[in-house]
Amino acid sequence: MTDSQARCGACLSHPPAWDHLFAISAYHDPLPQLVHAFKYQQAFELALPFARQLSERILHPAPVLLPVPLHWRRRWQRGFNQSVHLAWALADHLDTQVVDNVLVRHRHTAPQQGLSRQARLSNLKHAFAIRGELPSSHVAIVDDVVTTGQTVSQLCRLLRRAGAETIDIYCLARTDLP
Repeated sequence: MTDSQARCGACLSHPPAWDHLFAISAYHDPLPQLVHAFKYQQAFELALPFARQLSERILHPAPVLLPVPLHWRRRWQRGFNQSVHLAWALADHLDTQVVDNVLVRHRHTAPQQGLSRQARLSNLKHAFAIRGELPSSHVAIVDDVVTTGQTVSQLCRLLRRAGAETIDIYCLARTDLP
């Protein structure tokens, strides 16, 4: 659910694992090209305008931002984690803190892009873990794009078991979630 929308019928019958989802917009032009440049072409300068636009939609920010983790192999291959860059830029606008060592991706998985909904779910099974204790009961997961919601749902389940009471999702774009 985004704060600017009421819950749809699908969300009422099958509530998402998170409490609020904030995005700049749906995944429509020109965002796909900009996100691709940010994620794959090291266009780090986009983090600042992305964070500014996204922060304008967040009225009551979580005190702790948790970037979606990359497996160490993917981080090594890519050289960076775009969710960490976005989280740090957001933290400046929201006056919050980034904690990028609580969520861990301990199993290397195929990229989610291009996988079917069912393949995305099985691809992520047991891929994540939590290291240590949560620094707050209200946290926000920071990701670039929420497509089927499988990545953030997996992380939400872990965070709820670890004691998170309120979980927000901060992302650049989202597709129409079921």
